[in-house]
Amino acid sequence: MEPLKVNGTSQYPTITLDKDAGVFEFKGNSLPEDAKSFFEPIITWIEEYAKSPNPETVVRFKMIYYNTPSSKMLFQVLKRFERIAQDGHKISIVWMYNEDDIDIKDAGKDLSNHIKIPFKLESYKE
Repeated sequence: MEPLKVNGTSQYPTITLDKDAGVFEFKGNSLPEDAKSFFEPIITWIEEYAKSPNPETVVRFKMIYYNTPSSKMLFQVLKRFERIAQDGHKISIVWMYNEDDIDIKDAGKDLSNHIKIPFKLESYKE
């Protein structure tokens, strides 16, 4: 399966989805004008990955800021990983937040309440 890599900008997050390397990361800002179009290939990749996932998948998020449309799409991304877990595969989420950023921490807490897979909040210091 080919990796999916998106080089981040001030408007788009850096995304790495690499089955062979076991790297599943979302980081940076997410402010695309059309979040649905931006996230469509990512969701398609995850759905393809779901057909033959790794024995264990750890998905890391290190978001700085994202808009409401991106929030909805990130939730859809998490729901896709939740389906993989419901099929009996080991999936966990690591939601990283700057220790001074209460909003991103709270966003992670909120998402963790709606996703039925292990969800770890992890602070870091800039």
